[in-house]
Amino acid sequence: MKKLLFISGIIALTFQFSQAQSAKITYKNELTAPKELEELKEKDPKKYERYSFMIKKMNERTKQLRYTLKFNDQRSEFKTNPKMAKGDDAVSNMSMPQSEYFYDLSNNKRYQKNNISGKEFLINKESITWEILPETKVINGYKARKAVASQIFFSVDRESGELKGKKQPVTAWFTTELPFAYGPENYGGLPGLILELKTQGKNYSVEKLEIDEDKNLEIKFPDLSNALSEKEAASMMHKAAAKMFGR
Repeated sequence: MKKLLFISGIIALTFQFSQAQSAKITYKNELTAPKELEELKEKDPKKYERYSFMIKKMNERTKQLRYTLKFNDQRSEFKTNPKMAKGDDAVSNMSMPQSEYFYDLSNNKRYQKNNISGKEFLINKESITWEILPETKVINGYKARKAVASQIFFSVDRESGELKGKKQPVTAWFTTELPFAYGPENYGGLPGLILELKTQGKNYSVEKLEIDEDKNLEIKFPDLSNALSEKEAASMMHKAAAKMFGR
């Protein structure tokens, strides 16, 4: 009987969402240690211990955070719950994303607003192309399908010190039972809501779904006229970090 009630509840909620024009989705996140960390285990044990400790503290904080996705029929915004914005120590606060994400469904444009050293700037993110795979699984009672893509992320090469772009995989699990082309951060464009997303060591998963009674929910985008490219933004962030740590 309980299982029947649970299924009935999902059917009712799915019907409500299919009729809705706007909604609010809550996600949680968990960090995965980068592969490079394991390489340090033998090369530099002391550095490995230091980085492992930092990642552990950051992940403890990240698990406590919740992220809100709001959207209407054209746009979405994604940000950290402001009530959870501060940690108790400097290390755990390093996991705090000083970013807001925006996605324009009408033209598949993606933007990210960062705050570095008290200054805000906007990044024009490259569009990505999804490949939908036949693999499926059930997430929170919804049948989800797998989609993959690759995206270029910029970082400073340790040996040359130059800024280089490297392709990284992005994996999404979406459901057509919730027909909204949005998801965590500014990922979207799939024929259904993204329930889980994995990218750059971040593992988002949906926790709560709410229909927004405001059918005309307005999503305000920041001024896009001075948006930086991803490479320009990466260079700026590297310089800010170097200045902060005296490098």
